[in-house]
Amino acid sequence: MGLFGRRRARAAVAALAEHLVLDRAWDDIALDVGVDAVRDGHRRAGVALLRECREDHEVRAQRVRALADAAVGQSVEIRDLLGDGLSQAEAADLLLWLGSTLIAEAWRIRGAGWRRSVDDERHRLFRSRLREARDPLMAAAKLAPNDATPWVELQRYARGLRLDRTQHDLAWIEATDRCPTSYPAHAARLQSLTGKWGGSHEAMFAFARETVAKCEPGSPLVAMLPTAHAEYLLVEGDRHIAEGNAWAYVKLNTRHFTPTVREELVAADEKWRSPEDASAGDLEAHNLLGWAMLEIGDHDRARAHLSKVGNRPSYLPWSYNGEHAYARALVRLGLD
Repeated sequence: MGLFGRRRARAAVAALAEHLVLDRAWDDIALDVGVDAVRDGHRRAGVALLRECREDHEVRAQRVRALADAAVGQSVEIRDLLGDGLSQAEAADLLLWLGSTLIAEAWRIRGAGWRRSVDDERHRLFRSRLREARDPLMAAAKLAPNDATPWVELQRYARGLRLDRTQHDLAWIEATDRCPTSYPAHAARLQSLTGKWGGSHEAMFAFARETVAKCEPGSPLVAMLPTAHAEYLLVEGDRHIAEGNAWAYVKLNTRHFTPTVREELVAADEKWRSPEDASAGDLEAHNLLGWAMLEIGDHDRARAHLSKVGNRPSYLPWSYNGEHAYARALVRLGLD
C-alpha cells in the first residue's frame, strides 16, 4: 500500500471509530434504553428490565452486567430500593443487581491494568468493595434457587479476590448445574483459568477445547477457543514486552496461528454455522470468531462474522489489539 493508500486507510479507520457503539455487544433495544436511563439515575428502568427476563438466563446475565456497569456509583441507592413489601422475586432481582453493581464499582476503582500497575491503596479499596458483593449475591441465589446468574457473578467475585480453586469450582458448578449451556458462566470459567488469574495456558486451552467438543452444533460456546487464543497472545505478548524481547514479540504475533491452529479454529467455526436459535451471546461470539478468522487469513469467514457485529464491537478481543483495532479490521476487510 502506497503513501496515499495508507492515508486513506487511516482516514477510514478514524471515520469508522467515531460511529462505533462501545461496550454494548448486544442486540437488545430495551437494554440500550434501560442503560441510558439508569445512567441518568432512573433505577426503576433497571428493575423493570430484570423483571422481564427471570426465565431467560442468557438475557438476564447480559442485562444485569450491563445495568451494573451503568449503575456504578449508585449501589447505595439500589440498596435503598430493598424494603418491606417486595415479593421474593423482586428482592432477588434487586439483590442480584446490587451484588453485580458492587463488583462493577470495585473494578472501576481498580482499573483494567495488570496488578503491578495498581497501587496498594487502590488495590485495598478494590478488595474492600468487592467483598461487599458476596452477601447480596448469596441472598439472591437463596431467593431464586433456580437462577444461575448469581453464581455467574460469584465467579467474578472469586476471581477478583483470588480465592482458592475450590471456591472458583463451586461457583462454576452451581452456575452450570442450573444452566449447562450458560455462555457467561463459560466465559467466566475460562478467565479464571488464564495465566493472569492464577491458572495456566494448558488448563485454559484444555477447557476451551473440551467446551467446543461437548457443545451442541449451533452453540456460541465455540467462541471459548478464540477467547483462549486472545488471552494467550495477551499474556505472552506482555511478557515479551516486559522482558524487552521485541523479536520474540514479533515471532509470537506472526507465527502463532499455525496450520494446526487454523484447522482447529475453522472446525469450531463450522460447528457454529447457521444456529437455529438466536442467543444473547451471539454478538460477542461473532466478535471473537471474526477476529480469529481475520488472524488466520480467512477473510470470507471474518466478513461473515463482522458484518453481523456491525458497529458494536466487544471489549474482548479488540481491546487487546491496540487503539481502533476493530475499525482497522473493518477497513482491512472492506466493510467500511
